[in-house]
Formats: sequence, structure tokens, C-alpha cells
Amino acid sequence: MAPIFDYSGSLRRMGNDRGLFQDMILLLNEDAPQYLAAIHQTSGSQDYPSLKRAAHTLKGLVLNFGATRAISAAIALESLAQTAEREPAEKNNIPGAIAELEAAVAELQRALAEHC
Repeated sequence: MAPIFDYSGSLRRMGNDRGLFQDMILLLNEDAPQYLAAIHQTSGSQDYPSLKRAAHTLKGLVLNFGATRAISAAIALESLAQTAEREPAEKNNIPGAIAELEAAVAELQRALAEHC
């Protein structure tokens, strides 16, 4: 089973600064719920450009940790949001993609909790 996040890679990206690593965990914990709420809101209103932006921003947060599952889930949702404007049938796949992203972010947050 692959690790939930890349601890050594994360530290390297953050200049081996453990304090910065902890700050980034706090940032993720503060910002992820807001972006997930925005994802739900924009999905419900079928505002696909805003949905894509929120997924993209959340992807940026989880990229800091090399969290493969969360990154993949954010990329999938971002892609679906982009496609949904042109292909309305794609909107049917968005709820599942949101659920996967939420699960992946929650898994990442649990794994990071021991580092705070």
C-alpha cells in the first residue's frame, strides 16, 4: 500500500523546515473545509468554472504533501468540472468525484495529525 503522503518529499519542498511543514498542515486544516464547502456549493449551482477553481486550489494545497490519492482526486474533479460545461452528462460523475476528494483529504488530514 502506498503511503498517504510523502513526508521526506514534503520536507524537501519546504527547505527541511519542520516549522513550515507544521504551518502547512495548519493551513490545510484551515483552508480545506472552506474549499470543500465551495466545491459543494458550486457543484449544486452548476457553476463549473468556480468548481474547477476550487478543486484546483485544493489540489495546490495537497500537492505540498505529495498526497497521491488527494492529488488524483482533485485532478479528476477539476477535469470533470471543465468537461461538464461542454458535456452535460459529465455532471452526473461530479458527486462521486467530490466524495472521493473529501475522503482523500480527510485521510491526509488524519495522517498529518501526528505531525502537529
